[in-house]
Amino acid sequence: MMETAADTVQVKEGAAPSTGVALFLLMKPGIVAAVTLAGYAGMVVAAGAAPPAAPALLCLASIVLAAAGSAMINNVLDRRIDLLMERVQRRSPAIAALGTGRVVTCALALITSALVLSAFHVGIAATAFLLGAVASYTLYYTLYLKRRSHWAAILGGIPGALPVLIGGSSVAPPFATAPLILFILMLLWQPPHFWLLSLAHQEEYRRAGIPVLPLVKGEKFTAVAVLSGAGLLVCTPLLLWVYGPCSKWYAASAVVIGISFWGGCWLLLAKRLYRWAFTSSIAYLTAILGAVIADLCLRRVF
Repeated sequence: MMETAADTVQVKEGAAPSTGVALFLLMKPGIVAAVTLAGYAGMVVAAGAAPPAAPALLCLASIVLAAAGSAMINNVLDRRIDLLMERVQRRSPAIAALGTGRVVTCALALITSALVLSAFHVGIAATAFLLGAVASYTLYYTLYLKRRSHWAAILGGIPGALPVLIGGSSVAPPFATAPLILFILMLLWQPPHFWLLSLAHQEEYRRAGIPVLPLVKGEKFTAVAVLSGAGLLVCTPLLLWVYGPCSKWYAASAVVIGISFWGGCWLLLAKRLYRWAFTSSIAYLTAILGAVIADLCLRRVF
């Protein structure tokens, strides 16, 4: 359920995109990159170091294929809603250029390839988590949850967090402590992240009939919810130091990253710069996952 700046950029209307451009847009490359980074971080914390290259590449390839296919299914299911939302205005022409049938066929081929690759080369546990991520994103979240509940961002974060367990289970037991902590961190990050997006695009969600938190509870309530969620992101990453494999240097970095994110959110929300606050959320996730990976991968080098 992640959204990134690359997936929400506003563009001017123009000619129908080429086949290659249309496929690229519908695969939501920003989201694919984010879940791939999360999957690799899950591998790193499970192994306590950089995982072997060949197994890591096979696991990441399955995540990329499944995420791209799921994004395409999501676009097809949301195509009528997307017509009413300016921030995703390029998706509908992309579907029209390719045809709904071709998009669905391509998406199913990608997802099937991901599951086969994972089952034969990664492991049963990782494949089960991969299937769970695909199903929970395309069916549970897209078709049901986000259309019915203003709290959809909470439970809807599961498919975005599962790549951590996919990566972790590829190198360790399925429910090892460190990947579970990182999974919880991803779950906690996604609600404030989406609420910031919904604050920035309230009117579009209103036109589309999607009951996001600002429309139901108001901007002030949503701002408090965002800051509360961001507060949890200051302390939760420290569990990877207390109970996981990360060092005190990671812990110090995590505190700086978390406090900077909370303070930035507070300032940007006060100035109603919601889009900038949304971008800062992406920066937070990139920085905290980068700190995890750098701490565990570079420690053996230096």
